[in-house]
Amino acid sequence: MQKELEAGAWKVIAEAREGGNVGIFNKTGDVRSDLIDEILTKIASEDILWEAPKKPQQVWFVKLLGANVNLGNIAWDEIIPLETLRIGLRGDTFNIFLIH
Repeated sequence: MQKELEAGAWKVIAEAREGGNVGIFNKTGDVRSDLIDEILTKIASEDILWEAPKKPQQVWFVKLLGANVNLGNIAWDEIIPLETLRIGLRGDTFNIFLIH
């Protein structure tokens, strides 16, 4: 990722594919938080597009990096549900916005 940014990339992609079970996620779709923590020690989160096709993955990133986290690989019919997560209108993220 660092080399791609140094070569002029505006954003880099943290791969997950449509199934959300490779790259930054394990075979069962769980977040590989150790890998993500390591990435974040070297690359600014705003420079990364995190693929997160599944709702629990999206919730995890919103909780970790905030409502404006760059998420990709979102199905067209999941865009509005994702936005409701981002603004705290779903139970998964509602309490985050109560605290702030």
